[in-house]
This record gives sequence, structure tokens and C-alpha cells, in this order.
Amino acid sequence: MHPYHGWPFLTSPHHPTLSAVGAVLIHGSISLFVVSPIVLRSNRRVLFAVLAFIGGPALDLDHVVAAGSLRPQALESLGHRPDTHSLLLALALALVAFALTRRKLVAWSVFAVIVSHLLFDAAGGNEYWLYPLRHPDSIPWLACPVGLAVLFGISAVVARGGPSLPYAHPLDEHLRGEVGGGIR
Repeated sequence: MHPYHGWPFLTSPHHPTLSAVGAVLIHGSISLFVVSPIVLRSNRRVLFAVLAFIGGPALDLDHVVAAGSLRPQALESLGHRPDTHSLLLALALALVAFALTRRKLVAWSVFAVIVSHLLFDAAGGNEYWLYPLRHPDSIPWLACPVGLAVLFGISAVVARGGPSLPYAHPLDEHLRGEVGGGIR
């Protein structure tokens, strides 16, 4: 596999270890970026920042399984990214996160972190991001920064509690701990 055809300055077949380290740093950074509005509004900023940073490159553990090795040379020689690099997995993991936590914010964060990874990889090609479909196997490179900006914007809206509704049920206010005319 020749990762990141759309980003040729980021990888080198002659330096697979350096390419792997670069991929970890890039995926971690963009994952943290897309959920940073949520992280910054949390009470556990450091913990959530670390989780977001680790969550981005964690998707690449499927490369280790597919290659059957931890060697960077083996990881770089795959024919294409594994099928788990897909929107289907992003949706499934977001649903699992919601089922386990019952928190939309957590589910959105899981989805955004995985999709940010997919956007970066799909701009490089050889990724079946719409698995089980085999085509398209890439996106235009400009879709990556635009998609990351959209994910960031949605995270900003979600972090503020979403669009304000004209009426909130008093029980909702109580459960969120808001002061108002709700149930005490």
C-alpha cells in the first residue's frame, strides 16, 4: 500500500517507521481538532484530549491485524486499507458508544474522531470508506480539510448544547442541573 497518495510529502517508502510516526501524530492531531470544542467545554479536558488524540490513530490497529505484523514495512505494504476503515464502522461504534453511555456527546465524539481519520486516509486513496461498496475508493483531497472544518463546526454546536429549542420540558432542565422553573 502506498498510503496518502494525495499527501505524498507525508510518507516515504524508504522511511516506513518515520511515516508511521507521522501518521500517528497527524491522525491524533486532527482527531483532537475536530472535537476540541467539546474537549474545551468539559471538566476533564486533559483526559478527553488524550482520549481524542489516541482515538484517531487507534483505528489503524486494523492494519496490524491485516498485515499480521507490527513491522512498519509490513504495514506499508498492504494492498489497500482494511474494510474497517469505513463510515459503517464509524456509525456502528458511535451507536455502541451511545448504547453504553446514553450520551449523545460521547457518540458524536466517537463518530467525529473516526470520520476525521477516514477523511484524511480517503484523500490518499485505496480506502473503501463506503464499505461494502468498493467504489469510490477515495475522495478529492480538498474534501479532507472541508470535512474536518464541518466536523469541528458540528462539534462546536454540539458542545454548546445544540440549537436552542423554544420550549424545554422542566424535567430536562432538572436532569441537566439547570436553574429555572423545573422540578427540584
